Amino acid sequence: MTGVRERVNEGDMTLQVWVRALRIRHWIKNFFVFIPFLLGPRFGWNPYLLKALLGVFLFCLMSSAVYLLNDILDLESDRLHPEKRERPLAAGQISVRAGIAIAGLLAAVALIVGWFYNIGFFLVLVAYAANNLMYSYYLKKKTVLDVMSIAFGFVVRVYGGGFIIDIEITKWLVATVFALSLFMGFGKRRSEQQDLKDEAVRVRKVHESYTVQKLDLLMGTSAAFTIVTYMLYSLAEETKAMHGTDNIIFTTPFVVYCIYRFMLKVQEEEHGDTVDVMLKDKGFLIAGSFWLMFLVYLVHYHK
Repeated sequence: MTGVRERVNEGDMTLQVWVRALRIRHWIKNFFVFIPFLLGPRFGWNPYLLKALLGVFLFCLMSSAVYLLNDILDLESDRLHPEKRERPLAAGQISVRAGIAIAGLLAAVALIVGWFYNIGFFLVLVAYAANNLMYSYYLKKKTVLDVMSIAFGFVVRVYGGGFIIDIEITKWLVATVFALSLFMGFGKRRSEQQDLKDEAVRVRKVHESYTVQKLDLLMGTSAAFTIVTYMLYSLAEETKAMHGTDNIIFTTPFVVYCIYRFMLKVQEEEHGDTVDVMLKDKGFLIAGSFWLMFLVYLVHYHK
């Protein structure tokens, strides 16, 4: 970062710039914190709903702090990327000093509130932050380990959601989230290969090992892994014991459709960020919404 001239325009220091810098639209990933409440025995209009929402909010603060830190560490590579160079830090709309200050503030608030509210949740936040530091400094350069680190971040979100409402997370749910996160992570790498082509290695060193063909294979195996673990989760004895139903298996067609829809969209030209695939594709949104409504109905209202 030394010697990089920061083109900071005070007129651009607007709310919109900070919304982009904090990647508010990526907060959708913190929905995983809400899953234990949504699928567990605490579901309903009760105090646990507020606890679950607090957990999601604290993870949103911590994840935004992590995004700011990553953008600061990746300034040089982001400026080589056709889209990431427009990020506020890379574009010089926000200074590195301001980015560090806000990241520190967000992380401090999340950790302090987590500490006083639930020690288990606090430790999960610490694990999430530590994993992201390892990713930023080392793991993002290592093939497969980079995506496993991303997947770990989603798994700890689920554990955080369990801690904050004081329920135990089933192991098959953890396996399903891990498999799904691997699938999405390899999709993210596949997206980068598709968009950047020969420039991918300059932007992210790990693409020296990844190729489109390898990533298609990894996505395919991860997709199968996700579908199988979801079916096993839906049929597991611990799932039946928690939810009082063995009908979750009937939501599998929605899961299969969403997974393959995501895979096909990632392989298309100029699709953009993988988050955009989920938020902008009507087929994915409709199927995902039906899956969620059907799942909640089966778990909580159809016994």
